[in-house]
Amino acid sequence: MSYIQLKSLYKVYSQGTDKVYALNNLSLEIEKGEFVVILGPSGSGKSTLLHILGGLDNPTEGEVLVDGVNIAGYSDDELAKYRRSDVGFVFQAFNLLPSLTAIENIEMPLLIDGQTMDQEYMDEVMECLEIKALQKRLPSQMSGGQQQRIAIARALSNKPKMVLADEPTGNLDSEISNKVLKLLKETCKKYGQTLIMITHNEEIAKQADRVIRIKDGKAFHE
Repeated sequence: MSYIQLKSLYKVYSQGTDKVYALNNLSLEIEKGEFVVILGPSGSGKSTLLHILGGLDNPTEGEVLVDGVNIAGYSDDELAKYRRSDVGFVFQAFNLLPSLTAIENIEMPLLIDGQTMDQEYMDEVMECLEIKALQKRLPSQMSGGQQQRIAIARALSNKPKMVLADEPTGNLDSEISNKVLKLLKETCKKYGQTLIMITHNEEIAKQADRVIRIKDGKAFHE
């Protein structure tokens, strides 16, 4: 059985008397440890799909099976626990807290969940991301590329089973973008994590194990 199975997924919004289908009978499967890129035009349903996978939103209809469990039936508390324990989010906006140092930002999700950091694991992640020297710096003392790598380390701090990345290199120049992508792929491969990334960048898509194109809320496999 695939790690992720989406079955007949719908996400419908009401606009007055009209219904808008963000996802329209979408079905797909993703294997454990796979690096999947999701491509599609703006408004095609890409972010909606990522938010549902990450437990940030619920489908109107359909099943979201993760490790054989349908998270679409989870309560708010169960979804919050799932987000904390199973998912790492990397967004285009770094969302670092300006008053906290790099290491404090990285530790924040663990502190919220009452966990302590696995120092050996985190040292490996920071080594891989080349950010060990940045631990005591504030976000204002770092470049965009450095801030993004701190955000990736924060996403990996809880040892997630899947990493969901929404345009993670959109704000970065091509050189830094390639470096961040390489490091993200390396860390996910090293720890057996499933990486699902939204991007408009066809060059990034070429590096994925598989590309899924979303159009009008439907999935098309390549």
